[in-house]
Amino acid sequence: MGNEQKDGKGILLTIGWLSVILLTFNLMPPMLLFFPIYIGVVIRRDYQRSKQGSAMIYLGIIGGIIGWLLGWYVSNNLM
Repeated sequence: MGNEQKDGKGILLTIGWLSVILLTFNLMPPMLLFFPIYIGVVIRRDYQRSKQGSAMIYLGIIGGIIGWLLGWYVSNNLM
């Protein structure tokens, strides 16, 4: 246990992908769009996982836009 270093990559990936899913289904406010972007940047920079980090960044942005448009469409057409 002396030289072991805690690795938070798993929890960051879980929170990041969960944020992307919740943004896509408009279950998180669009102002929280920055969670998957920030986590994607940390994954890319600190854990050298450029493909996962980039995917999280791009899908976070796309999910936020889709969720916002879906919420706008539902609020204008169903209410």
